[in-house]
Amino acid sequence: MRKNQMALTSPKDTSLLLTIVSALRLAITLPGIVVLCFARRLRKSSDYSLKNDILLAVIRSLGWMPLSIRRRRAKRDDLAAVRNSFRFSKADPELGKKVSRPNFEGYWVCRGSINGTQGCLSQSKVTLLWIHGGAYITGSALAALVPLLRIAELAAEQNLSINIFTLEYSLAPEAKFPTQLNEATAAYKYLIEEEKIDPNSVFVLGESAGGHLALSLAYNLLQQGLPRPGKVGLLYPWANLENSGTSFETNKYKDCLDKGDLVRCADWLIGGDGRSKFADFMNFASSPPRKGLRWSQVLPSTWVIIGGNDVLVSDVCKFVDEARKDGVSLEFHIEPRMPHGWLGWYDALAEKQFLQLSPADDASSVMPGSELIAKVICDHGYVYGGREL
Repeated sequence: MRKNQMALTSPKDTSLLLTIVSALRLAITLPGIVVLCFARRLRKSSDYSLKNDILLAVIRSLGWMPLSIRRRRAKRDDLAAVRNSFRFSKADPELGKKVSRPNFEGYWVCRGSINGTQGCLSQSKVTLLWIHGGAYITGSALAALVPLLRIAELAAEQNLSINIFTLEYSLAPEAKFPTQLNEATAAYKYLIEEEKIDPNSVFVLGESAGGHLALSLAYNLLQQGLPRPGKVGLLYPWANLENSGTSFETNKYKDCLDKGDLVRCADWLIGGDGRSKFADFMNFASSPPRKGLRWSQVLPSTWVIIGGNDVLVSDVCKFVDEARKDGVSLEFHIEPRMPHGWLGWYDALAEKQFLQLSPADDASSVMPGSELIAKVICDHGYVYGGREL
């Protein structure tokens, strides 16, 4: 009997139990979600198909799920599957090589090439520092491995030598802010000091919460007297951890993000006295981080993109206005009728198809999110069809 009791409390069984309970709860709540979606569509037209409307509503409702399950859902980093795929079976054997230092961890997706002809890091024209999203509580450095590899392929097609390094930052609530900022800063210093990469060739690209961390990093580099990167890119950035933008209400039923869940995530990250202690990093939408400081001192040339149906869009618009007013060279695009993270959604749906292609097969248009980002990195501009503000 005692053995059975011990088995039932093992991590594996606990995880299984949580999964079953979560699945049952979702099954119970799903009919109500569907009814509410139908009711809203009767009152007002939707930008989405009924299927996608229900999908977004289901995702919004998942904030109650145990954190362990949410992390398992968000963790897509099967490096072995990528290495064994038709597309990358002959890629550089160091693809996905881990870098571990006392103050940060990360992975090299590629170092100048993905075909085994590795070049000198310091001689590559662009080094992409990728910072993943996940509200600071989920996600992983290699979750976007396949899209990042596609970006490397597209860069090579344009004769652009590219390094891609992805940061594995610590997650909340186990790790409080500024742990993540310290890790990002250490990773940046590793690139420019240990690997001797020219800061002007570094493109810091952050997604969602990673966008907030990218902005925090840029500000911290100035505070520490370190050279800033050549460019910063922000994919639907979580610019305001106070979650006070007007689009939280106007896009409430148009997005996959839920305000209550984001408030909880921010509390886990920087709650308590952290809000006052690190006030400079709380809300990048209101003004420059500190009085007397200009965004033009913090940010190099910057690219920002977000969906028009994202609950974060009003805060991002405010940030863009402030940065432009301060003299930042900033390219900004809103993709109409798109929710948070839509570029990643497109590519995630196409990953399996892409990996089944041989290296010689044409992969054009298979992963549109990666293609858009690659065009920006290769300095070919925005051609996706959104509108520039």
